[in-house]
Amino acid sequence: MKYLDTIAIVLLLCLVGVGFIIMQKTVESNAVTADIALIQAKNKTRVIQEVGLLTAEMRILQRDLDAIRDALEKEQEKK
Repeated sequence: MKYLDTIAIVLLLCLVGVGFIIMQKTVESNAVTADIALIQAKNKTRVIQEVGLLTAEMRILQRDLDAIRDALEKEQEKK
């Protein structure tokens, strides 16, 4: 009977050891996932900033185009 008890205890300790290894790998995986998420968030922030700058540039170009149109219309009315 003592032999079976010893085997059961050893098996339980092995299961506990495997559980700790799995938890460690899960923590490492979660850390990698968090790092990737942080990098992606930074990239999205950059993309959002670039889109904002491009939108502002388009508005400025639209204003310039409107000013040129107005000047051309005034010039055509004079003729």
